[in-house]
Amino acid sequence: MRRKILDGEFAPGESVLESRTAEMLRVSRTPVREALLQLEREGLLIAQGFERAVTNPTREEFVDLYICRAALERIVAERAARLATRPEIEVMAAAIEEARGASAAGDHAGVLTANTSFHDQMIESARMAPLSQLMSTIRGQILVVRRHLLSDAAVEAAICDEHAALLEAIQEGNAVEAQRRMELHMNNDIQRLAGSGAP
Repeated sequence: MRRKILDGEFAPGESVLESRTAEMLRVSRTPVREALLQLEREGLLIAQGFERAVTNPTREEFVDLYICRAALERIVAERAARLATRPEIEVMAAAIEEARGASAAGDHAGVLTANTSFHDQMIESARMAPLSQLMSTIRGQILVVRRHLLSDAAVEAAICDEHAALLEAIQEGNAVEAQRRMELHMNNDIQRLAGSGAP
């Protein structure tokens, strides 16, 4: 269910009914009820009376989430610069190239998926379980909305360039520069999203 929400099969604000979900997944309502409660705790669903809906943060809430994410991503970048292995760096580099290829093909969903993979690998290379858990909660709420925002080739190219610059600092083991470039990337993202029709 979490994957269906993050993959955009449910739009922000869309109702998620326990009975309909159980029928769709072909399971009883008890495990569905427990799963929906967990997704509510993670912030992917919000309670609306006796029903639940996919999170749909306001513009202010969206920016607040990004500010929280930015603070955590600086820690991720610093630790990745110190701890990332060569295979992990290669995975991040491949994700950047995948995003560039998807952008050239006009596949906006593919770009988002590749960019998410880039950040996922960086988080994994930071080797800090509590940090990974916090990031998962915050980024999940952000991705629900981002997947439904239109993008364009210029924005996607800028993000890929920022990822490449960040990866360069990580590859060089320059923790201070990795933090600086991550902070710039996050600030740019906030500005891009603020002007894109985000909620």
